[in-house]
Amino acid sequence: MSTLDVVLLLLLIVYGLSGLRQGLVVGLLSVGAFIAGAGLGMWLLPLLVERMEPGRTRTVVVVVGVLLIAWGCQLLGAMLGRRLREVITWQPAQVVDSALGAVAAVVAVALVAWFVAGAVRAGPMPTLARAVASSRVIATIGTLVPPQADTLFAGFRSVVEANDFPRVFSGTGAEPVTPVAAPNDAVVGGAASVAQGGIVKVTGTAEACRRGSEGSGFVVAPQRVVTNAHVVAGVDAPQVQVGGKGERYDATVVLFDPAEDLAVLAVPKLRAEPLGTGRQLGASADAVVAGFPQDGPFTAVPARVREVVRAEGKDIYGEATVIRQVYSLAADIEPGNSGGPLLDPGGNIVGVVFARSLTDTATGYALTLDEARPVLQKAQEATQPVSTGRCTSG
Repeated sequence: MSTLDVVLLLLLIVYGLSGLRQGLVVGLLSVGAFIAGAGLGMWLLPLLVERMEPGRTRTVVVVVGVLLIAWGCQLLGAMLGRRLREVITWQPAQVVDSALGAVAAVVAVALVAWFVAGAVRAGPMPTLARAVASSRVIATIGTLVPPQADTLFAGFRSVVEANDFPRVFSGTGAEPVTPVAAPNDAVVGGAASVAQGGIVKVTGTAEACRRGSEGSGFVVAPQRVVTNAHVVAGVDAPQVQVGGKGERYDATVVLFDPAEDLAVLAVPKLRAEPLGTGRQLGASADAVVAGFPQDGPFTAVPARVREVVRAEGKDIYGEATVIRQVYSLAADIEPGNSGGPLLDPGGNIVGVVFARSLTDTATGYALTLDEARPVLQKAQEATQPVSTGRCTSG
């Protein structure tokens, strides 16, 4: 049992005893006031920090601010509840009131723990994220919370999460990380030399979020580029650069899938040759991640497939649940790699990079070739401009 689990269990016991003493009337009013205060905080705090840069400071300000507002409302609710409880004088009713008060208090603490854990899970503090992921208490609470609650908090969590990638796995549990041999540096040179001419940097501005967006992409058909949907979400006028340098070509989004996290761009002036398509990879296979990490120059790094997993996660907005077939990769994946190709040693496309582990910096994720294939096959026939939805926060 982890230290976090011990602390949480102690809190549950202490608050349960407190609820036993205070009773149900006080407990219900306290919980109701806490939830109302949290709702107020989740509406108010994101507006106040709108201009703050994503990161640890913004996460702490928002989470602490919401909790302070919620606890303030809880205190007022408890004061009102204590006055109302004074009118309960029948002894049997007092016993029932006390027992149910303990239950209400435990439920309240569990909800607070789940709420904070969800915010921390994908926040900018990896040590805390790992502690949350390994907590048995948090995992148990997560199984009891209805799925609708996770969707309800999605918008708020997008504000506190300093994460440039969508969630591959739902919930607060640990991500599966299968040990494999170290990636093979020897496969990088050949794959990069074959594919570099068909890999592009994708840039644009999401006006609604007042921020720039950058990622990677690759030529899949004449004048067609595939990238991640979260790279161009809310972007009206994306541009692409072959090899990340030279002329910027205007592009139009003609396919946008926020569930799969894939988008297709039509680039009329693009003359780069499409990349070849390889075969689905298996566990332990060599691969190469190619793109423009941190909006920098073209970079290719070795990768190795840990396993192929069926991952139940979230769409790019953290709202709808989606199941994707993904490669779990031993690889160094950074913001900016999003939308770039996963290559086999021959330089062929075998997947699309789209995420990184929340708890293990040496693990990244790519959509498998089978998962991405329907979009790849539609790329050439997609010709009409489509909406890029709203921008993703972060």
